Amino acid sequence: MTCWVYKDLNIIPHLKNFPYFHPMLNTIKKPIIIFTALLSYIVLQSIWWLRNTWNLYQEIYGGEVLKRKFYMLIGEGVVFLIILGLGFFVIYRAIKKEMALSSQQKNFLMAITHELKTPIASIKLLLQTISSRKLEQQQIQDLSKKAIDDADRLNQLVENILIATKIDERLYLLNKEEISLKELIENIIEKNKNGFLKSMDVILRYPEGTNALYINADVSGMISIVTNLLENASKYSEVGSEIKIDLAEENNSIVLSVSDAGEGIPDEEKENIFMKFYRIGNENTRKKKGTGLGLFIVKNLVLLHNGAIEVKNNSPKGTIFALQFPKN
Repeated sequence: MTCWVYKDLNIIPHLKNFPYFHPMLNTIKKPIIIFTALLSYIVLQSIWWLRNTWNLYQEIYGGEVLKRKFYMLIGEGVVFLIILGLGFFVIYRAIKKEMALSSQQKNFLMAITHELKTPIASIKLLLQTISSRKLEQQQIQDLSKKAIDDADRLNQLVENILIATKIDERLYLLNKEEISLKELIENIIEKNKNGFLKSMDVILRYPEGTNALYINADVSGMISIVTNLLENASKYSEVGSEIKIDLAEENNSIVLSVSDAGEGIPDEEKENIFMKFYRIGNENTRKKKGTGLGLFIVKNLVLLHNGAIEVKNNSPKGTIFALQFPKN
């Protein structure tokens, strides 16, 4: 099963997937009770007034005239109740959406706090080690390299937050230029081979005789797309497993595919994963790090480049993200 994404997704996942559902339900219980009580009162009052009106008309008119007027009242009452019911449904759905969004934001705050705290603590420890001990030059270089890697990780996290904010506010502007997609990917792999790709076997494949595969695109945007896809693949793959990157030309498009042999994505989650803050599973029991911004950024940057993104199952297990961009 595949899913091509060409426009913004406004899908709100089922609330049972959110660990904060029950506390939030307690928070919002009072206005729901008040609204339900008010709705019940209006319905009961309508029935009471209808009964009284029936009795009054029966005293005054009676016969066929009474029946015609009664049917008229019944029709108006039904229309009123339908409108009231629709209003209740719209308000209730809006409340559910707000609850889901609030839960996602709380999950994000929990995740982002951990993601920021970890590299900061690591950098601090490494610097304290360098400054408080007499170390050999090679040891200093090794510790400094680890600190730089953690700083790069922190910078990538902050960059994702800034990009997501710009996308939300529609302030992200593309600065397009002709770039070699092959060279860009090679540079990203080289830069992160001692970072999140350290325990992965990354394979870049492209057609014979193709040296560059040029594309007219925003450099920082493409770096963010590829980096987030590779980080997502490494996050959900076993240590030592393969991540395959395939480049190909199809008609007037260039296709970039990132394949992993990880846990895979259930079919019912394939659209949800592109939502901001959304992460599969329960935040209280989840072991994988992340903020829920990576794939949201990927999808939106692909769309800004007039491209498309497809997510499908790998064989025998894992996931394939296939990106399609127009050629120069």
